[in-house]
Amino acid sequence: MLLNKDKVITMMSDAVFKSVLQDRSCEDYLVDIIEGITMINKDYIKRNLVFKNSELTKEEIEEKGKITDLLIELQGNIINLEMNKYYYDGLFNKNDRYGTKLKEGMINKKEKFAKEKKVIQINFNNFDMFDERIIIKFKMMDPERHLIRSDYMKVTDTEIYYINLKRVRQKYYNKEELTKFEKELLIMTTDNKEELRKISKGCREMESVAKKISKLSKEEEMQGIYLKEEQEAFIRDQIKAYAMTDGYNDGMEKGMEKGHAEGLEEGHKEGALNTQKEIAKNLLKEGIDIKIISTSTGLSKGEIEKLKSE
Repeated sequence: MLLNKDKVITMMSDAVFKSVLQDRSCEDYLVDIIEGITMINKDYIKRNLVFKNSELTKEEIEEKGKITDLLIELQGNIINLEMNKYYYDGLFNKNDRYGTKLKEGMINKKEKFAKEKKVIQINFNNFDMFDERIIIKFKMMDPERHLIRSDYMKVTDTEIYYINLKRVRQKYYNKEELTKFEKELLIMTTDNKEELRKISKGCREMESVAKKISKLSKEEEMQGIYLKEEQEAFIRDQIKAYAMTDGYNDGMEKGMEKGHAEGLEEGHKEGALNTQKEIAKNLLKEGIDIKIISTSTGLSKGEIEKLKSE
């Protein structure tokens, strides 16, 4: 058993997040969340909500250590929901590129979405970003006068929402009064069984979610996916830390020696490679699977095998 008896795997785990939201017993909770963020009428959501990728095969779950993305079609809208437990450089660029691909109809086995449909991207973030608001909405329009470039943009523009889960948790810790919607966001971050029960008590939508989270947390396969997610996050943090010290310094030294931009770039590359090798060695000592190390560091399995003998 990965967790002690008092703990659950939170919805900040990509796998739990998407498994909960795609469960029919939690549909009313999902409807509440979408309505609370987008202000789309709840009855309209319930009548028209269709999952675009509700079947999760074993291959999809295991591919690159993450579960398939959660896409919803809502007649005139395509909604993509993402859980971002950790911030890293390039995260928002990745999400924005994904939204662009959705608009172009390149996602979900190349299924073509009608061009007049709007893409709504909802990012649940477990970190502070921008300002103190819990929900921030972005659109591609003039921010000063709210001018829209064309009538075409009115129906095809991407709406992007950033949801600050950390801010909700801060309000809870400070004993500020939370709305029902804020409590529905709060349970996404809760890893304690008793706290989960307390927050959801008396609310049918949240009680269904709490029951599903508790059930998933007991499953060995879900625990394995969760452990893999945490390992990869740890590896990513280690790579970033090394790159900001050894790799960066090595690159600067070699760049200064050669005295021109090519030398600097070469130094960065060599320093980064040495950093990746050192990380791989440390992870091998920790007994982490070679496939995970390869995916996270960019080194081939052959290169990692050679490091075993060094």
